[in-house]
Amino acid sequence: MRSMNTAGPAANEARTDTQQPAHVAPSDRRTTRGSTVMRRISMAACLFVAACGGADDGEPDPVAWTDMSFAERTTYMNNVVMPRMKEVFVAYDAKYASMDCTTCHGDDAVERAYAMPNPQIAPLLGEEEFPEWVSDPEHPERMEWTDFMYNQVVPEMADLLQVARYDPMTGTGEFSCNNCHTVEDVEP
Repeated sequence: MRSMNTAGPAANEARTDTQQPAHVAPSDRRTTRGSTVMRRISMAACLFVAACGGADDGEPDPVAWTDMSFAERTTYMNNVVMPRMKEVFVAYDAKYASMDCTTCHGDDAVERAYAMPNPQIAPLLGEEEFPEWVSDPEHPERMEWTDFMYNQVVPEMADLLQVARYDPMTGTGEFSCNNCHTVEDVEP
């Protein structure tokens, strides 16, 4: 009995092995046939998953930060925000390897119900004083730190909290530096 070769396109008629082109070695036919079968199985599986809407893992759709209860926010902070922000800060400076909730929320976080902004972290100067302070040539670390906070921390936190980042050019957005830092009152 002759075996059938169905390695050709599905629209073509199947050919017997004796009709296979002479340039294809017998060992290549098995590899080609196996590859074609696997591609067809993979394509069928992808189509099945797409048609069914993907796997239902039984988990509810994610809840937006603004709609979370205190318990849900606590879980989200511990499982998502803290690990991600720790990565961001450690990549900037290894001294943040011991970062924990109090790093941002302060030593009195529990008493304050983790409310932000936190008066224990460095207060910021007002919008008029800040540019001069940050660009002081005697303190180049201020510009580096500000660049890190503005270009890495703020966007990452805004994304994690699912809120728009504040845009100083348009005055739109919800999340900015003063969501974490208090603003220092400066006497004229």
